[in-house]
Amino acid sequence: MGIHGGSPNDTCAWPTAVAVSGGNSLCTGTLIHPRVVMFAAHCGGGSKTILFGEDIGSPPKTAKAELCMTNPDYAGVNDQEHDWAFCRLGQAITELPVTPVVYGCETEIVYPGQTAAVTGFGITEEGGNAGVKHWGLTPIHTVYNGSVDVGGGNDPGICPGDSGGPAFVKYPDGSWHAFGIASTLTGQCGGSGTHSLAWNAVPWIEEESGIDVTPCHDVDGTWNPTYQCAGFYTGEPGVGVGEWLEWCPGTPKGGSSTTCGAAFDAKPDDTPPTVAITVPMSADYPDESSLTTPIEITADDGDGWGVVAVSLKINGAVQPLVDDTAPYAFANVKFPKGSYELVAVAEDAAGLISESEPVTLHIGVVPSATTGDETGVATGDTPTSGVDADTATASGPTAVTSMMTGETADTAPGDGGDDGCGCRSEPRGGATGVALLLALAGLCRRRRA
Repeated sequence: MGIHGGSPNDTCAWPTAVAVSGGNSLCTGTLIHPRVVMFAAHCGGGSKTILFGEDIGSPPKTAKAELCMTNPDYAGVNDQEHDWAFCRLGQAITELPVTPVVYGCETEIVYPGQTAAVTGFGITEEGGNAGVKHWGLTPIHTVYNGSVDVGGGNDPGICPGDSGGPAFVKYPDGSWHAFGIASTLTGQCGGSGTHSLAWNAVPWIEEESGIDVTPCHDVDGTWNPTYQCAGFYTGEPGVGVGEWLEWCPGTPKGGSSTTCGAAFDAKPDDTPPTVAITVPMSADYPDESSLTTPIEITADDGDGWGVVAVSLKINGAVQPLVDDTAPYAFANVKFPKGSYELVAVAEDAAGLISESEPVTLHIGVVPSATTGDETGVATGDTPTSGVDADTATASGPTAVTSMMTGETADTAPGDGGDDGCGCRSEPRGGATGVALLLALAGLCRRRRA
């Protein structure tokens, strides 16, 4: 199921309301996290492309989904309470301030008579054409345990093509949050719209996506903000800033959220994070010609503002891939014959940096008993992950340049390209020109409790 009784969007207005295309269907969705788009189960799963902009006929930006799932408990058209779905993007959209889900104590802001904003790419009248984003301000009518009736009648309301789209509510701090997922329509275009309550979908979305989409709360609703509990969309209704070519620069966003308690940065953070490599352990592999292993890392900032990035040094050289979501891991790293020292590096939101104790691997070589050299590398061996630098995938949002080819191995975030990286390690022990390619795979993640 744009919006009956609404208005066309300005360029870059409601930028987190996106079109979800694929499987012979057009729906609307919401960017609730830089890597998660939420929409309706009745739109179907499978392969989806996310379209940004105001007109799907010529979307200025697109993003490919690496995983899309529909709620397996959804029972059909009359089951608005479970009409949830999501797509996890292959690359984070970091240029836009997101509109997260109303959660925890914040749910009290959703009540009959409250003003909501609805927006979508559907038709605006019976027999009309879909594909252009419209919006309108409209009242909340009735709030149930699992759904909410919004708009319709003499007020703006949803139409076919708006399915899965957001119902937003504005917080006292000016930020907009999504509370509804457009599910069904009573009557014709512009009739009463029933929306699934988005906060009920959150535990399932987090479990299946492996991504924490509620950075201000624990999954049980307890206020526990991280550094990502800040910078949410605060634009004026229907008013856009900037152009899509540069991802709408200047789009308004708020500061640190305090809706249910103190902000994440209410107290100074002067303690660096802790970090350790848990896999692999230091070991010798004298009979192996190569070793393929994941690299798993734990990092924690205690009572600080939170860990923002974990990276890796190999033989003193910083590798270009960065993991910004726990659990931190680099998958299927292939080390050829040689000796390697691995050090994990963690940075917190206050800019404090820590390094782990080193892990040393000797593969197909024996450390010199006379010199004590434990990092000498046999010459002539070129490490590789076994994947091409132009096709390696990663969950990090930053484009990196292959040190092996000198070419950029991915496209800009959100443009539908794959991540890729090549990285160069200069080993100690006299050998030079050894290149190591790391692939950060989409490991299943589990959010904080």
